[in-house]
Amino acid sequence: MHVIKIQRSIRKRDKENSPTTCRSIRHFGRDFFAKETHVEFAIEALLFGVLVAVSAWPIVAAAGAINELL
Repeated sequence: MHVIKIQRSIRKRDKENSPTTCRSIRHFGRDFFAKETHVEFAIEALLFGVLVAVSAWPIVAAAGAINELL
């Protein structure tokens, strides 16, 4: 029987790659939305709401049909 040994080298974490210096998603979002105007955001939010309402309508209609069937 042969024994296989696997050696791993463990590196110490660099200060520049530590979690305290990495950009969080909050900073990324803040930078992204700072460049976008409020009017564009409102239009996109309105279109998203319309898409959600249109896609939810068949689910509600199917639930009503199942209710009538039972």
